[in-house]
Amino acid sequence: MVVEGTDKRLSPNAGIAIGPILFIIAILGILAAAIAAGSGTFMGSTTAESNKTKSAALIQIGENLKLGMDQIIMENGISPNDVNTSYSATDSNSGLFSPTGGGIAQPSPGMANDPRVDRWYFVRGDVVGFGTGNDVVMAVLPVKLGVCTEVNNRVMGTSGVPTGNFGDFAANTVTSDAWPDTGASWGLSDGTSTTMSTPSLRGIATGCIQNTGVEVNTTTGPSSDYFFYQVLAIQ
Repeated sequence: MVVEGTDKRLSPNAGIAIGPILFIIAILGILAAAIAAGSGTFMGSTTAESNKTKSAALIQIGENLKLGMDQIIMENGISPNDVNTSYSATDSNSGLFSPTGGGIAQPSPGMANDPRVDRWYFVRGDVVGFGTGNDVVMAVLPVKLGVCTEVNNRVMGTSGVPTGNFGDFAANTVTSDAWPDTGASWGLSDGTSTTMSTPSLRGIATGCIQNTGVEVNTTTGPSSDYFFYQVLAIQ
């Protein structure tokens, strides 16, 4: 076929290439949809693994703090209430983080809800379930809800968080009368709450709670009212 006004002929295959192009576009669209659908599942899986990793690290840090406290009490004969938990107390045998005291490094806030503003608190008080009229020393750190539930899942096999007013952790004090026991209110991992007959955190040295007695402050901390806790000593 000759086009009028020119001596060039149209190729007999003209227009055939549009088919493969449309096919490629369709494939790309399918791939984009699959990636978009799978990204949510991937993010959920990543978050769950992160919570597990952080919970395991927190439990290890708690054990290390407990070893330091045991070192001071048993080797140096220091009363739990006389142990200095200040990071700067490095020249005394009563310092938890002193080479001649507990002999351990200060714990990192890297597993906290917001490591930029959160820190470890060393709280003291009479806590129900850890002896009668005995002063308890605990280390607590603000964490994310997902990390909190994973800690309790590892410790007790229950993905829930007991809720209550447990004292002003930011002021380094803990109250005893509301410490979780059977029949306590537990917040679940999906944000709902329920009353559970079991388990109880009384006597459980490592766990996680939601402390409504703490004022959350995202600027200066604590940035969360969920707290990992480790009992360091009972006097």
